[in-house]
Amino acid sequence: MEQKKRIKYIDLCKGLGILLVTWGHITKLGNPVDVWASSIKMPIFFIAAGYLICYADSYRKITLRQYALKLLKSLGVPYVTFSIASIGFRFLTMVMKHAVDMATIKSYIFATVSLRGVFALWFLPVLLVAEIFLFCLIKYGNRWIRAVMLVILPIGGVVVSEMINEFRITMSPLMFERVSFFLLTIGKIIIALWFLQIGHLGCRILRNMTGMHLRFALGIVLTMANLILSQKNLSVDLNNMALGISPVLFFLCGVIGSFGALLMFEFLENYLKFGILNYFGKNSLVLMCTQRPFYIISTATAGWKIISGMPGVLAWRYYIDCLGALAIVLIIEYSVITFMNEKGKFMLGKF
Repeated sequence: MEQKKRIKYIDLCKGLGILLVTWGHITKLGNPVDVWASSIKMPIFFIAAGYLICYADSYRKITLRQYALKLLKSLGVPYVTFSIASIGFRFLTMVMKHAVDMATIKSYIFATVSLRGVFALWFLPVLLVAEIFLFCLIKYGNRWIRAVMLVILPIGGVVVSEMINEFRITMSPLMFERVSFFLLTIGKIIIALWFLQIGHLGCRILRNMTGMHLRFALGIVLTMANLILSQKNLSVDLNNMALGISPVLFFLCGVIGSFGALLMFEFLENYLKFGILNYFGKNSLVLMCTQRPFYIISTATAGWKIISGMPGVLAWRYYIDCLGALAIVLIIEYSVITFMNEKGKFMLGKF
């Protein structure tokens, strides 16, 4: 059983992130809400993780080997177990429909082995490797090395993104798949490491700002800036290394949006319970690993369509339809999370 004390506002950030990820899996039409969500939904996980690493200061107390083993248990084990379960489930559904597609199954296996990951499972190995690099950077690197990395990493991420776009045009589909799987993993590790480093650095800087109301005011300003600037950077999809129209805005919005949410939740948790957000933040890993591979998103969307008709036209009604489908996803996931926490702990690396 986990004994360490959880930091609620970190869980709230993760809860916001996973709800925005789920929203993005439901929405099909381009809309301002989804554009904003894309600017923050993945960076907030990495920045919160970097912030927590600094807050806990645990890297000073353990060795690299101990830290790596800890991450392999908490992130590596779920990656392996959920990947096997996801591929097995998809194969069984193909058998039931008498439409086994071995090419797709082989692609799933290759994606898993290359750490590209099937569905949203890419997040786990990317975070694992990036955290190990951050550990080494903090424990063994000096401040000049860390400063240089802050400059080099985003440039490297942009270069990988452009390489993928070029290869998509010049390579055959099969060759592009083989090459892009490795490039996507490398690119996302680079970007994750940068956001982790920013989260760690931000925690150190914010320690000097002791006034809670001042921190809250800063959170509001950063959030408002993110809401405005994010609308200028369309087509962001970190899963496919698409950094949007402006890579600079991608990195900027990820930082200000994440810290804005963190500072606001830090203040508001003293006055509001945020029960649902806190619950799904604590269990964000299960949501990340199950909502797409096990057709939970598809089931919820189909169910809501039966209820409402879901005309699929971008208007105020579209947001209600997406929220309805989101509610069904969370209801289903509540049962999945309960089962995993009671009967499937081994899949989460809890043994």
